[in-house]
Amino acid sequence: MTAGSGRSGPLYRHTQFGAATAGPALAAAVVLAAAGLRAGAPRILLAAAAAAALAAWLFGSLTVEIDEERLSVRFGPGIVRRRIPLSSIRAARPVRNRWYYGWGIRLTPHGWLFNVSGLRAVELEFHSGRRFRIGTDEPERLVAALESATGRSMAGDAPS
Repeated sequence: MTAGSGRSGPLYRHTQFGAATAGPALAAAVVLAAAGLRAGAPRILLAAAAAAALAAWLFGSLTVEIDEERLSVRFGPGIVRRRIPLSSIRAARPVRNRWYYGWGIRLTPHGWLFNVSGLRAVELEFHSGRRFRIGTDEPERLVAALESATGRSMAGDAPS
């Protein structure tokens, strides 16, 4: 598919809410704000509540989009994001992360990971040999969308 194919909007878009990231951060914000107000609003508690609310806003969801030229991954409103040219992706496959890889932005033995919830992900392998994992609750659909966007199989030689 080319940029001039007449399509409008992304070929694929999926947003996953971060139950493991946003929920606890919002709960912490509410508890800290309530405790701060009850205690006569010590600034440290209100600042901590604001920081927790900001973290929930910045990292509370993960949106993956694919257009004719690139795959984009962004947390929350998009201040933290990564754009990957489709031409740089050699292979993609569904994987399961270990529980201790956690959520957020992590460096794992399999390269960088962007994740907001759950253990399932898609591992991208680039022509350079580097890898990048995208946490998602629909890994098979994401791989299928990459195959549709590139017009080729994403199986490659299975990444290790």
